[in-house]
Amino acid sequence: MLIEQQIAERRERAGAAVAKVLERPAGEPYGDYRVRSVSGKTYRVAMRGPGLFENYCSCPDFVVNTLGTCKHIEALLLRLRKRYGRTFESKAYARTRASISLQYGEGIDIRLRLPAAPSAALLKLAQDYFDAAGLLRREHFQSFHRVIELFRQADLDVVIYSDVLEYLDRENELADGLDLERQFLSKLGKGRDPLNGLLKTKLLPYQEQGAIFAACRGRVVLADDMGLGKTVQALAAAEMLRRRRGIQRVLVVAPASVKYQWKTEIEKFTDLPAQVIEGLLPRRRELYASPKFFNLSSYELVLKDVRYMHELAPDLIILDEAQRIRNWTTATARTIKQLKSRYAFVLTGTPLENKLEELFSVVEFIDGRRLGPAFRFLHEHRTEDEQGHLIGYRGLDRIHDQLAPILLRRTRQEVLKDLPKRTDQILHVPLTPQQAEPYYEQSDILAALMHKWERQGWLSEIDQKRVLCCLQNMRMLCNSTFLFDKVSNYSPKLAEFREIVRELTIEEDRKVVVFSEYERMTHLGLAAK
Repeated sequence: MLIEQQIAERRERAGAAVAKVLERPAGEPYGDYRVRSVSGKTYRVAMRGPGLFENYCSCPDFVVNTLGTCKHIEALLLRLRKRYGRTFESKAYARTRASISLQYGEGIDIRLRLPAAPSAALLKLAQDYFDAAGLLRREHFQSFHRVIELFRQADLDVVIYSDVLEYLDRENELADGLDLERQFLSKLGKGRDPLNGLLKTKLLPYQEQGAIFAACRGRVVLADDMGLGKTVQALAAAEMLRRRRGIQRVLVVAPASVKYQWKTEIEKFTDLPAQVIEGLLPRRRELYASPKFFNLSSYELVLKDVRYMHELAPDLIILDEAQRIRNWTTATARTIKQLKSRYAFVLTGTPLENKLEELFSVVEFIDGRRLGPAFRFLHEHRTEDEQGHLIGYRGLDRIHDQLAPILLRRTRQEVLKDLPKRTDQILHVPLTPQQAEPYYEQSDILAALMHKWERQGWLSEIDQKRVLCCLQNMRMLCNSTFLFDKVSNYSPKLAEFREIVRELTIEEDRKVVVFSEYERMTHLGLAAK
């Protein structure tokens, strides 16, 4: 029922789906068309018959919906039925040439269609390499270039669609990548370092695994907990792809606030050039037209610059903080998913926060077919009440299995053994006289209260509050007199802090994270720098 409903919806929309037919076969209904949709996009449509799974459209919906049709195919079928009348359904596709094309269903298959009167040579090739349904056997994927040569020798007019070659290229590359991944992981397991010298820093073991996972699989989601180094893993994987696959351009889309952080990390860990895309439109156009290896843009610019991002033709797209595309209804998410590249890394510490749809939207950028079409995914995994309100989810184990080949997530607890041990250094700083005098006054009051408690065995509620107040005052005085009297600022801690920060940030070029229980103390610390 669900499938029939989805097909019916596409047939209802078919009437207004195609604005113009730009190219058509001469003299017959079947063949290759080129159409312009009402949205202004141009698609190739191959018409081979009146039924489902016989035709092809290059639109995004056809590739992922698993229905064997789309609104553009249905629009052409309406026009052809109107033009040819009742004879259309009985017209056979007059195949004069053999063709090899992709068939999009539950999976993607490579299908051979023979001409109406095939030669003996074509029949033998079909029998040797394709099954009874005309589908290429998977054991011949790696040697398909040889199959093409044999078909060309048997029939010079054979049509082999370009998307077949692109699909096989990706599948064969993935097979090679998985084999290489096994080799790298085997070396890691034996204590060897297969990525030694890849970056200007040594990766931790789990980071090496993440870089290998991304580079060898090509299109992945890195979903490690925040702080585990997803950026450096992505940089290592990009360098692996540069060395192994010869990629030349990387587009990084990140929040505007971290573009320069990416540039700093790239310059720190690699020798590859990077540029930040910013400024007014003429300046941004210049930058897109003169790309570096790393080109750093932002989600805020996607809607304005999508045309130039297409023209950049990146080999690899990295989406940082990809929760920006979790809501698939936003214009930014829809535009991001129009960007094309052979390789793609999505970096997010929270691929799923509130709704299962968020995970679907993130994964959709990497592999639109991985979780199936949205209508089927939601139907299979959402539980609703009689009014159609969401009450829960089901089948999560199946989703986990589906995502295993493309999603890598490690929590901090899981990789704790790989993290360097924390080094604690305690610096003792003496009080100034200006701190000591009020400190010991509070100490005397506290001592008197403790003696009172010792004598009578209890303290009133007011005395208990006085104890807490004394302790709080003494702690504040240890930081700065300003926290106590809001006027003076005697604080050897801040003087020591200033020197430590100077050494770490200026002399050692390191980053520093400062924590304080008192917000005012952090403001004083910033002023002290």
